[in-house]
Amino acid sequence: MLQKRVLYIDDIEANRFTLQSLFESSHASSYARYELLTAASAEEGFEILLHTQIDLILLDIMMPGTDGFSMAKILQSNKKLKSIPIIFVTAKTDDETIQKCYEIGGRDYVRKPYNSIELLRRVEFHLRFQDKAKMLKKEKEYVQSILDLQDNLIIVTDGKHAVNVNKALLDFYKLDSLEMFQKKYGCVCKTFERLDGYFHLGLVDDAVYWIEDLIKRLEKEDVVVAIKDTNQKLRSFTIKAKRFYDLYILTLTDITIISKQKSKFEHEANFDTLTNIYNRNAFYHLMQEKIERAQTEKIPLSFTIFDIDHFKQVNDTYGHLQGDAVLKHLAALVKRHIRGSDLFARWGGEEFVLALETDLEHAKRIVENLRIAIEKESFESVGHITCSFGLTELKEVDTIQSITNRADEALYEAKHSGRNRVCIK
Repeated sequence: MLQKRVLYIDDIEANRFTLQSLFESSHASSYARYELLTAASAEEGFEILLHTQIDLILLDIMMPGTDGFSMAKILQSNKKLKSIPIIFVTAKTDDETIQKCYEIGGRDYVRKPYNSIELLRRVEFHLRFQDKAKMLKKEKEYVQSILDLQDNLIIVTDGKHAVNVNKALLDFYKLDSLEMFQKKYGCVCKTFERLDGYFHLGLVDDAVYWIEDLIKRLEKEDVVVAIKDTNQKLRSFTIKAKRFYDLYILTLTDITIISKQKSKFEHEANFDTLTNIYNRNAFYHLMQEKIERAQTEKIPLSFTIFDIDHFKQVNDTYGHLQGDAVLKHLAALVKRHIRGSDLFARWGGEEFVLALETDLEHAKRIVENLRIAIEKESFESVGHITCSFGLTELKEVDTIQSITNRADEALYEAKHSGRNRVCIK
């Protein structure tokens, strides 16, 4: 396997030396295939990037001259460099800084002083994810390059009925002739499943002109359709359309495997690997949508931050594996007590966040019932645990930052007034 190059940019020499030593000490492990390059400034980093192939950037935020955020903006504006994943390494852990890390294009962030295992794992994860993304891109380009050479599903139609079809299409539908296809389906568009994210007749104002609508969509984006095969298994196809005099030629290319891979990668990017609930990155995007909708449509929205009381004692007494089991158990318990419209995510460590589409009074009852349910639940090996909650309601001028700060203040009050309680701000 080719060696990956990681560029670490930090103005403090001791930090660069420490990380260099960490990578060198990991020489016997899987990290041996990673070469670490260092730079003392953004300008020095740019010089390396211009002459060296870099696969991932570890970027300090606070630097003299061009700081980390400014450098990230420049990288994002460069076609050649914008695809390089950036992990911010920072001592600043306030929500505003963390949010900006994601907004400015960072894939992740690591707190200083960092845990060496965590840092190496995150580097490995993002490099593997980048490799998978490149592989997926190459596979899509490969599919596109051989469309005309493959036995894709091909239909010649007037928009209402199939005029001609190829053998691949007949094999897919397990039919013997064009006449059988015409009799059973008439138009291939009638086999498109009505699913979110896929093109189907339900999206078209006038079904008679569905191909013209399709062609307009294809000018702006790739279009995918879903069709069930004769075994009732859902298959995904990219669809292309071209006018040929008074007819249309359609080609459908099976991308089912690629679609499944894409779904898997998207899940890994948006869900916490331990608890299988939304991660912090996904939460920011979804919470922003909820806030905008609530403020526009005048819908009540409440928000709580909660964490496990004395969770360090659980790890110290029973070990981190058992601590992880508690986190998974707790996440599953909370999911059973909330609605599908509620937004639940792991905030970090033993902290969780929950957005409820209801007013503060109703939210207080929900959260209090949740607190009691947790208190009564028995966790394997550990027994009973409790959680403290900070609860608040969205105000007209609120942002993610302000509502999070207010809930955090309420959580602080719950912690310092005895724990295992719900405090409201």
